[in-house]
Amino acid sequence: MSVKPTGKKVAVAGLTFETNSFSPDLTHLDTFQRFAMVEGDELFTAGLGKDEIAGAMEVAAQMGIELVPTTTADGGCGPTVSDEAYVFLKERFVSGLAKVINEVDGVYLRLHGAMTTESCEDVEGDLIAAIREMTNPDFPIAVSCDLHAHFTAKMALGTDLIVGYQTCPHVDFLNTGKRAMRLVGLAVTGQARPKLSFRKLKMISPAEGIDTTIWPLKEVKARIHEIEKLPGVLDATIFCTQPWLDVSELGWSALVVTDANIENSPNLGQQYADEIANSLWDFQDEFLFTKVDIADAVKTINASTPDQRPFVFADGSDSTSGGSTGDSSFILAALISNPIHGQVLMSITDKPAAISCAEAGVGATVTLDLGGTRATKFFKPLKVTGTVTKITDGCYQSKYPSKLFNVGTTALLKIDEIEIVITSNPAFMLDYQLYDHMGLDVTKAKAVQAKSAGGYRAYYEPIAFACIDVNAPGPSDNRLSELPFTRPKRPLWPLDLNVAEKNYQY
Repeated sequence: MSVKPTGKKVAVAGLTFETNSFSPDLTHLDTFQRFAMVEGDELFTAGLGKDEIAGAMEVAAQMGIELVPTTTADGGCGPTVSDEAYVFLKERFVSGLAKVINEVDGVYLRLHGAMTTESCEDVEGDLIAAIREMTNPDFPIAVSCDLHAHFTAKMALGTDLIVGYQTCPHVDFLNTGKRAMRLVGLAVTGQARPKLSFRKLKMISPAEGIDTTIWPLKEVKARIHEIEKLPGVLDATIFCTQPWLDVSELGWSALVVTDANIENSPNLGQQYADEIANSLWDFQDEFLFTKVDIADAVKTINASTPDQRPFVFADGSDSTSGGSTGDSSFILAALISNPIHGQVLMSITDKPAAISCAEAGVGATVTLDLGGTRATKFFKPLKVTGTVTKITDGCYQSKYPSKLFNVGTTALLKIDEIEIVITSNPAFMLDYQLYDHMGLDVTKAKAVQAKSAGGYRAYYEPIAFACIDVNAPGPSDNRLSELPFTRPKRPLWPLDLNVAEKNYQY
C-alpha cells in the first residue's frame, strides 16, 4: 500500500568514531578516508541495507517523509582523534547540512557517542550544538548512538530526540535507526512533542560485563521494553559508556523520551529514567568481570576431545573494536611456549611484518619481530620464525559491522600449528570474516582468537564449543583501576569502590 507523502523532509548526516583514550598516538584523517567517507545518495547504500540509516529509510517511507542525504564519515575506533582531522570532519559535516537546512523540517544524525579529540571530549555534544545554532529551539534534531555512548549534559541541551542501541553485542542497528526516525517523524508531523529525561550514574564497568543477552542487563532491557509501551512514553535507552574514555563526565546513563502532549505527569519521564538508573546501580557488582589466565585456558582446551571445537579465546585487552591497536603478541608468546594441541587461528596488527612477509613471498621461511609496533607501553615485539602461506590486499566484506574493510597488505604466517593473520591496519574481530578472507575455516580449528571485549560473542558463540575470555595487558583492559584515568569526576565506581549511596548520581 502506497503512503501519501506528507511533504515533510528530514536531512540525514553521520559522523561516527569510538575513542580509546589509552591507545597511543592520534587518529588522523586518513583513518576516516580508509574506513568510510561518503556523501549524497551513496549515504543510503554504504551500510548495505543493514545500518541505522537503512532503518531510518524504512520508517521514513512508512511515514511519507522524504530523506535528504548530506554526508557521513566513519573512522571505526582507535586513539584520540587529532584536532586537525576534526576541524575537517566537522566543517564537512556542518556545511553539508547547512546547504539543505532551510529546505528541511528536521534532521537525523547517526553518531556514535564516544568520539573525543585532543581538545574536545564531547564531539557529539559539539556537533549537535553546531546544528542547533543553525536552527530554532524547536527544530527537531534526532540522534542515534551506540550503547557505549558517552552521554553528556551538552547533548541533552541540544536535543530531546536521542536513542541508542538496546543490545550488546550490537544486533539492532536497523531498529535503532527506525526508533530515531520515528521520533523525528512524529515531531515534524506534529503528532508528538518529544521530551527527554535522563539520569547519569557515577559508574562504569568492564565491556565484557555489558551483555544484554544474559542477566542482569537482559532483565533491565526487558523492563525498558515494558516502559516503552506505557502511555506517554516514546522511547527508552541506557548508555553503558565505553569504559576506556578519560573524560570528565564519564558514567552510565538512562534516558526516557516522553510525549509532552499526552504524558499524565510532568515528571513521568524522570520517574522512569530514575527507575532504570537505580536498577543499574543495584546490579553494579554483577557487571564486574573475571577473566581466565592463558595457562588455564590452554589446560582446558587440551583436556577436551578432538571433536570439541572450536574454542574461541578472546583477547579483550587488545580489542580492535574497542579502540585498541591489535598489536599484542602476549597470548601468541604464551602459546608458542605452551602449545594448544591442534590448529590455532590468530590475528595481529603489524604493518612492517606484513610487508616483510609479502616481500619474501608465499612459501618463504621468515624470521621477524612480530607485534609491539604501536602500543609499546603495553606490548613488546616477539621474535618468531614461520612460513608465509598467503598474501592478500586486505580488502574484504565484513558482516559485523556491515561494510567493506581495507586493512592493508595482509599475510598469513604458519608457526607449527598456529596460523597468524598479520594485517597492516587493525581489523575488527567481531566476526570471523578476516579469517574467511584468508581461506581459514574457523569451525575446523581447535582454537580461534578474537581480539574483542565481549562483542565477538554475537558471531562466534553460535559456532563455538566454548568461549574463554583471557587475561592480558592492553589499552582495553577490563581491570579498569589499573588504567591511568585523570579526568573523570570522582568518586566513580569501580575506580572508587566506596561510592556512597547518596553520591551515586550525577
